[in-house]
Amino acid sequence: DATSRTYARFFEAETTAAAFEVFWRYAERHGLPRALYTDGDSIYRSERQARADEELRGTGPETQFARAMRTLGVELIVAHSPQAKGRVERRNGLLQDRLVKALRLEGISTLEEANRYLEEKYLAELNERFTTKASGRADLHRPLGRGLDLGEVLCFEEPRVVRRDWTMSWRNR
Repeated sequence: DATSRTYARFFEAETTAAAFEVFWRYAERHGLPRALYTDGDSIYRSERQARADEELRGTGPETQFARAMRTLGVELIVAHSPQAKGRVERRNGLLQDRLVKALRLEGISTLEEANRYLEEKYLAELNERFTTKASGRADLHRPLGRGLDLGEVLCFEEPRVVRRDWTMSWRNR
């Protein structure tokens, strides 16, 4: 947020799996951020009532993404006010304007080509032009720990109970 550095990928849809992949790639490049500032999409926040185990833990209802961020020690800040949402959406507006035109000029029409273009050219140019210097010099990203396997955290977890007959149910089966 302090520098407006951008990292992005294209996906068929905005899903939890896509958010996991983008965060994974970002963390491998830069380390773990202290916090993420997101919009209010259901990927990042849950509207349902807390279950008893969530209330006992003091976590409240969490999405899979929020659970993963808690596990990694990354604060998830969800924009609530119109002004805050505007901050989240400003970069999206820039991308929707300039990136769409750049892709058209390059003759790019597939997700694979678009992601390759983002990685190899566009993001470097965008960040060179629109990133600002932070007021402090310290990079507060935390390095990925030696024993940390992002694949074990950035995944879907669903608690289950093993019954006395050594079975469990999943989705009513």
